[in-house]
Parts: sequence; structure tokens; C-alpha cells
Amino acid sequence: MSWKEYFNFNRAERNGVVVLCVLILAVCLIPSIIRFNRTPTTCDFTEFQAEIAEFEKEIAQKIKNDSAKRHTIDFLNVDKSIVEQKIIPFYFNPNGLPSEEWKKLGLKDWQIKVIKNYESKGGKFYKKEDVKKIYGITAAEYAVLEPFIILPEKEKTVYSKPEFEKKTESKATLLVDINTADTLELTKLSGIGPAFARRIVKYRNALGGFFSKEQLKEVYGFDETKYAQCQANCCISNNSGIKKLNLNTATLDELKKHPYMDYYIAKAIIDYRIIKKGIHSVEELQNISLIHSDLYNKLNPYVSVN
Repeated sequence: MSWKEYFNFNRAERNGVVVLCVLILAVCLIPSIIRFNRTPTTCDFTEFQAEIAEFEKEIAQKIKNDSAKRHTIDFLNVDKSIVEQKIIPFYFNPNGLPSEEWKKLGLKDWQIKVIKNYESKGGKFYKKEDVKKIYGITAAEYAVLEPFIILPEKEKTVYSKPEFEKKTESKATLLVDINTADTLELTKLSGIGPAFARRIVKYRNALGGFFSKEQLKEVYGFDETKYAQCQANCCISNNSGIKKLNLNTATLDELKKHPYMDYYIAKAIIDYRIIKKGIHSVEELQNISLIHSDLYNKLNPYVSVN
């Protein structure tokens, strides 16, 4: 069959081809016709855009004000101004605050380590001023942080007057040597139960013995009220039994385990000992920058050089 025969159509076939072409053309043109005749709809975003612009303006102004405030130096109080450049305070409870939150406040890693070491040894913040006592927290930093410190109200045990007078009268002649008493003897003191007795013994062992009755207030949870209840019945017969750390032979681990020291103070003592080829007197501790006068007075009964 010749290929030309494929293009020979009778009348009916030609009519069918024409109709098919018309239908194909109509299908192609209909969408264009519809789009041409449709009235375009527009959304008015003017109000929304105005709100966005106003919001961006407020944010920009706040950033500008904050930046101006943080970069302004008060030459009458330079220390505070410098601290305000790095401290970003927010309301916080210092007890159990995660390291990440301390870092958000603007504290340095070594300052956070000191705080965490203090907490690991049973330390707790009972009042705002306790934060100021942490080594490494300067007076200027505390001044910025103090308004944002939140401490929950502490429930106080209320003693009726007759009950308190009765206890005082019955134990007026009782004296307990807090350096030699066991937990059973300690429970004879007013306000001291088995749990507190165990805490006292544990802290006494960590210290190496009590040098003063007032050191009881350093025991976790031992507040002024509890101390007032029992201090008259406490005594220390002698201080000769206090266990002392030899500054020339004690290891880093032995030093940092003492409640009055942490890693940084212990490391400073070791470094000083190496540089000076030995420590010849306890007074030399005052030459170490990390050991301030209050800390030196607390450490003095617990260290020796021979």
C-alpha cells in the first residue's frame, strides 16, 4: 500500500477531522478566555503591613535603648557600669539553679564551678546576702543581681511559750561536748533530732572537729532559731583534738574535701607550695590571693606546716 493512501479521506472522515480540530482549539482557548474575562481580586494588606512596621519600629527602638543603656559608662561608678555590660539579670532562685541558667545571667565558667562546688558540699542560700559570700562574686556583680534574687519564704517552727520554757528548764544543766558526742547524745539537745544529729557528726568529721560552737550554724539547715535553742547546752571541752591538714604534704584531693576549701583554693595552695619549695608558716596562706582574711581566719585552726 502506498503511503499516500493514508492521507486520502472520504467526506465523512474529513468532517470528523474538522470537528476534532475545532474541539481541540476550543479546549486550548477556553482557559485563556476565562482568565481574560475574570475580574481580578486583590487583598488589602495595608493595615497588616502597618502593624508589622509599627512592631518592627518598637523592637528596633527597644534594642537601641538597651544597647545605649548597656554601653553607657557611669564614670562615678565605673565598676558597676562594667558589670552591667556583661550581667544580664532575670528573676531566679539561686538554690539548685542549673549551670546553663547561671551562664545566661553572665557569670563565667569558673564562677559557676565555685557555686556548684559549694552546693555539692551541702551549701544552700538562705538569704540574698549568701550569694555575695560566694568566692568570685564581686560586690558590683551582687549589686546588679540582688534585686532579681527570689528566695521562697521559709517555714518557721513556732514554739508555744510554756513548751519552750519547760524544755529550757529541764535541760538547763545539760552540757554536750559537740566534738566528742555521738548522735544519741546530740539528740538530747533542744531542737536536734536524729537527722540533724547525723548531719552534725558528718560535718564535724569533714571539718576535723569544731573550733567554735557557732560553726554549728554552718551545718545544712541549722538556722539561728535552732542555734538559739541549743547553744546554751553545747560546749567544746578543748580544741586539741582538731584534725589538721599538713600544708606541705596534703594532696589536692585532701585539701579540696575540706568544707572551707574548693578545687581552686586547694590548687592555689599546691602551686604556692611548689613555687616556694614548701610552706614554712601558716601565715603564708595570706600571700595567696584567693585566701582573703575571713577565709584565713576560718582555715587557721585546721592547717599546719609540720
